[in-house]
Parts: sequence; C-alpha cells; structure tokens
Amino acid sequence: MMIHVTDILHTLRCEKYAWNIYHKISLPKQYFHMIEPFSSLWKAYLGLEDAVCGQVGDTNEMTMAKMKDTSVILFARFSYDECRTQIPVLIKREEGYHAIYPYLSCYPRESEAFRMKLNDLIAQKAGISIVSHEIIYIQKDYVRKEELDLHSLLVKGDCFFNRRNNPSKNIDACVQAIDIDLDACIAKTREIVTQNEINMERNKNCTVRRRCSYYASCFDDSVLPDDSVLFLTTSQNKLEAYRQGLRHISQMDIDQLEGYRLQYAQFMASRNGFFMDRLALSQWLDKVKYPISYLDFEWDTFGIPPYPNMKPFDVLCFQYSLHIETRKKELEHRDFFGTSDCRKAFIESLLNDLPSEGSILVYNMEGAEKLRLMQLAEQFPEYADRLKAVCDRMMDLSKPFETGIYYDNRMRGHYSLKNVLPVFTDEVSYKQLAIHDGLNAVHAYRTIEQASAADQKKIREDIRNYCRMDTYAEYVVYHGLINQIKEEENA
Repeated sequence: MMIHVTDILHTLRCEKYAWNIYHKISLPKQYFHMIEPFSSLWKAYLGLEDAVCGQVGDTNEMTMAKMKDTSVILFARFSYDECRTQIPVLIKREEGYHAIYPYLSCYPRESEAFRMKLNDLIAQKAGISIVSHEIIYIQKDYVRKEELDLHSLLVKGDCFFNRRNNPSKNIDACVQAIDIDLDACIAKTREIVTQNEINMERNKNCTVRRRCSYYASCFDDSVLPDDSVLFLTTSQNKLEAYRQGLRHISQMDIDQLEGYRLQYAQFMASRNGFFMDRLALSQWLDKVKYPISYLDFEWDTFGIPPYPNMKPFDVLCFQYSLHIETRKKELEHRDFFGTSDCRKAFIESLLNDLPSEGSILVYNMEGAEKLRLMQLAEQFPEYADRLKAVCDRMMDLSKPFETGIYYDNRMRGHYSLKNVLPVFTDEVSYKQLAIHDGLNAVHAYRTIEQASAADQKKIREDIRNYCRMDTYAEYVVYHGLINQIKEEENA
C-alpha cells in the first residue's frame, strides 16, 4: 500500500490526524488566497522556469534517467518500500546534491528538518546523496509597489526560525542531528492508515493554540453537558479532571482553577445556569452612545500581495455590513460589497455610511475590524486620520463575554458571536443562511469573478446576507445584555 512522506509526518504529529488526512475526511480548505501558484513564483525567482521536472508516477528509474542529463531537477520523485516523496529542487554539486525547499511562510520552523531528513534517507536508498539544504521564504517586511519584485519578496537562507520568529539553528545541523528509523516510520504509518477506524483519546494537542481542524470528527461534544469540565477555558487541569470522572465545572475543586475571571464566571454559571457581574456590565453599557453603529467586515487573506502597498499575508476587505440604531430605536442597514482591488472604494463608502458620532460596536475588534482599518490607514495615508477616528469610537462587544462579566452555560466555553447569539434569541440563526461562517464566505468570494452572471448575483447576495446577520446579531446581543440588567433590577 503506497504512502507518502507527509503521511509519516502526520503520524508523528497525531495518529488520528494522519488517518483522517489519508482517508480524505473533510479536507481543510486553503486558508491563503493565491492568485498565482507559489511554485511559479519561486521558479521564476531561481530562474528555473525551464528546468527539468519530475512528474506524478515517476519511478526511481525514471527520475534517475531525468537527472542523468541535467544538473537541476524540480519535483524529483523517489520511493522506498512503497513510500513516495518529492523534493522541490535538487542541484548537482561536486560533493553531492543541494536541496532547496520553498515555504509560503515568513518563518519556516525547525520541525521542517524531519521532512528533509526523511527525504534524504529515501533519496539515499535510490542512490542520491543530498549533502546540503537551503530554504526560500517570504520577506515579512516586503511592501509591493506596482509590480511584484520577487527578489525583494523572497529570501534564501540556511537557518530555521524559532517560536519567537528569530533566525535559529542551521538547517544542515538540524537535519544531521535527527536520528530516525525510516523502516520503522514507514511500518508504523502504514499500520495506522490501513486501519478501518482509530479511536482517539483527548489530549492537549487537540486544542493547543487553535483547535485541530479534525476535532469534530474525533469527538462528539454535542453529548456533553453545557457546563462540561472540557469547556473550561485556558485550563491546564480540565483533561485530568475529566479522566477522574468529573463532568461538570462546579464539581472541580476551586484550587484546580488558574484564577482567570472567565473561569470564575464559568464556575459560578455551572452552579446557577449563568453568571453576571451586574455592576461591571452596567458600567460597560453606560459607555455606549447613540446613534449606535453595529459593524462587521469580511475579508480575504492573500499569501502574496496582489496590489500596491500590500504586504505578504495582508488581508483585503471586500464587504462590510452596518446596522445603525437611532436614539428612537429605529434600525437602518447599509453595506458594501466589492471585488478585485476595492480597498479605496471600501474606505470611502464606509466613511460616508458611518454616522459622524456615536459608538461603533464591533465583535472582537482588536484582532479584526480595528486592525483592518489600521492596515488600510497605512496603505492609504490620505485617509489615516479619519480611519483612526473611527477606531477611537469603536467598542468591543465581545469584552463582556471574554472577560467573564457575563457567561451562560449555553455558550459551552466559547464566546464567538455564533455561540453567544442563541443565548439571547432563537428567532434568528446562522443555520437559516446559505453561508454559515466566515471561511465559507471567503471561499465563495474567491469564485465570484469566474462565475456566471447568475451565480455572481447569488454569491453576492449570500455573502451580504451572512455579513448582515453578523451585525444584526450584534444588535440582538447588545439589547440582550440590557434586558438581563433590567430583569435583575426588577427581580
């Protein structure tokens, strides 16, 4: 049974993750928007557009035949014991071959040395000695001008980066330091991926930094109680508590909490159904001034900057939704939707649509809308003062939930807008929409320019309806918090 080096790497990370990838269980969607394949860019950077290339299905003999008459080969295919791999660039030198690995990243990590080591061993079985390694990566500070400058965008290096994004260990030293049994790795990986199913035990790696994309295929959280110990946020002790048989947060010893405010709110809600710090919430609500603008953006993230003044991995805002509530409780909706380089039109429309005064409520603004406006201010300095003034009026509607001022067990350990909305209403839901989440909105947006006129209209309306739901949800949540205060005062 044929496997690939990537299957070995996935197995080293997590056996169930490897099994899911191998069996193509709901493959993750591409996060970065690439107008042109990255391989086209690095080939042009190296001046290797016309180099000999390996092809899918090449045997070792076919690869060796191609390498016989050239000093450079791209995507050379090798296999050993039915484990296949490919190496992006191989350059022949007197002492052996030099391998180059391009990365769509500003900071290739030391863990990449495992891939290189496995590739070296498999190539060695075919009679190819790889003696040195190099990486190509993205220059994080590159700012695009009218044309893309590959020699400013891309950088060659002989060191990996550490977790602080600083140049760290030499690549060749990292590869040489790895002692790995290739035959054992192949056998173990084949054993894993050939199983009919794998039962996974929860561990910290399932949710560290960000939840694994296959989490839902491993664990059915819907069967857990709303106040499950597994929903306790930023907890180092929840897995051990769960293994000890504790099922509700309120069953945990108070000493098992790290002391975060949100944890305390969850602990109290586990006892009473919900928790509210009435004084803190009242003080927060008192800061909101009419007219209230409820604002939300949609954007796409580009690995390579497609337009002037953009940097690698910058975003392009293509949609906003704006609900405006007057002091008389009247609600008006405005929005914007653009394609291609619509940044300037986006800015001008937003500045025109926003009221000149009042609070602007945004959900999770620091890492989203506020950051996007600051980036636009940098790209278009002529609008900088007005955009910064908009940022100064923003208030983050997620703060009462993020900081534990208000918590309801039905949030199940999450305070995203989608988790909070059902706490305050069951009359509207994202499930009613053709597009249910931001990633689906982005991937729909990426298809719009190639779609037919009829499909373009539907995609546009589906995305607009999704974004409109976000700002309407902000309106519902804000008034839901006000009603909670009133209910307690009248109790």
